[in-house]
Amino acid sequence: MNNLMILGASTLQIPLIEQAIKSGYDAVIVSPQKDEPGFKYATYSVYADVRDEETILKYAEKHKVVGVITDQTDIPVRTAAYVAEKMGLPGIGYETACLFTNKYLMREKCKDLGIPTLNYKRVSNVQEAIDFFETLKGDAIIKPFDNQGSKGVLKVTNTEELLHKFEEAVLYSNQGDVLIEQFVMGREFVVEGLVHDYKYENLICGDTHYFDIPDVFSATTRIFPSTADEELINRVKDLNRRIITGFGLKQGITHSEFIMDGNEIYLIETAARGGGVFISSDLISISTGLNAQKFLIEVATGSQHEYPRISNTGKVCCYIAFFLPVGEIVSIEGVDEVKNMPFIHRNSLDTLFVGMKTKPYTDKTARTFIVLSAGSHTQLEEHVNIIQETLNIKVKTNSGIKGPIWK
Repeated sequence: MNNLMILGASTLQIPLIEQAIKSGYDAVIVSPQKDEPGFKYATYSVYADVRDEETILKYAEKHKVVGVITDQTDIPVRTAAYVAEKMGLPGIGYETACLFTNKYLMREKCKDLGIPTLNYKRVSNVQEAIDFFETLKGDAIIKPFDNQGSKGVLKVTNTEELLHKFEEAVLYSNQGDVLIEQFVMGREFVVEGLVHDYKYENLICGDTHYFDIPDVFSATTRIFPSTADEELINRVKDLNRRIITGFGLKQGITHSEFIMDGNEIYLIETAARGGGVFISSDLISISTGLNAQKFLIEVATGSQHEYPRISNTGKVCCYIAFFLPVGEIVSIEGVDEVKNMPFIHRNSLDTLFVGMKTKPYTDKTARTFIVLSAGSHTQLEEHVNIIQETLNIKVKTNSGIKGPIWK
C-alpha cells in the first residue's frame, strides 16, 4: 500500500492532494463535509471530524497509511501529529502540535523563552475577563484559544461590550476558556518558514493589510516581500527564528503573524503549517521556487533526506481578497477577463454565481480571493487596480445595489 492520509478537503487542501497523487500516492481524504471539493480526488473518502483523534487513528490504521498530513488549516494539526506519533510515522509530536495550535500556550512559551508579549490572561468566565480588562486601561481583544478563520475574535472597548462579546468568543472555543489581551494597532507582518530535521530557515516576510470593518480581523491582502526596510525585516525574521526553534519544531512549513507597538514587535500567532489563501502552495513557490506541497509530503513520509534548495526569484506577489455585501448577486461581469490575465495564478471567482445568497462577513471564509504576481511593488499595485476595475459584481441588498468590498 502507498496510502497517504490528508486531513481536510476544502479548496485550500487541493494543491496538497494534487501533489500527493502526482507523487504516486493513493489519497485517503478526511473531512466531515461530504460536499467538499477535495473528495473528488480521493482514492478513499473518510467522512469524520478531523479533530476526532481516536477515530482518525482507526481509519489511518485501517488504510495502513505511510504518512498523515494537513496544510493551510490549523484544526487538524493536532490530529495529524497524534496519528503520526501513535503509528510511528514522521511528525512534529503531539506536545509540539498543541503548542502551535493554542494561543495561550504560545504566549506562555514566549515568556519562558524571554520573548516579550502583550499583556494577556486566560479567563474562564466573564467576571475574570472584566477584572483583567479593567487593569489594561485601554482596549482589549478577546479570542478563542484554538479556532481559526478569525472566528470569535472581537475587539472590546468597554465592559458593556465585553459582557456580550465574551459569550460569542466562548462559542468558538473548543476548550471553553478564552484569551483576553491588550489591543494594539501597528504595522503587521507575516513570515513563512521551513524546518527540516530541526533546522529552520525563514522563507519570505510580507506585509498584512486588513479590511476596515469592525470586528472583522481578516486580511484584504498579504504582499510578499515586505516593503519595510531591511533592518526591520531582519528583526522580524530573527524573532520568528527564536520562536520556531524555541518551540522545538522538527519539520514542516510555518506561518507566523506579528504586530508592532511602537518599536516593539509582538507575536500574534504562529502555526506549524503553511499560510492559508494559497500562501503555502502558491506565494512561497512564486517567491522562492520551492514546491512546498512536495516538501510537506516528503517530510510526512520520511523521504525528504536533505534540506531543500531555496532561491530568491525576485518576484513580488500577493493575494487580494474581497467581501460581498449581504444580499443576492444579481450580475457578474469581468470574471473571465480577470482569470485570463497573465499575472493571475489562482482564484476563487468560480464560486460566485448569479442568484447566490452572500454570507455575512464575520470571518475569513466569506472572502473571495485572487493570487497574483508582478516584477515590482509598483507593478503589483497596477495589476491590483486593473483587477478591481475589470471585475464588476452587483449585489442586491436591503439598502440598494452594491459592489465588492475591497478594504
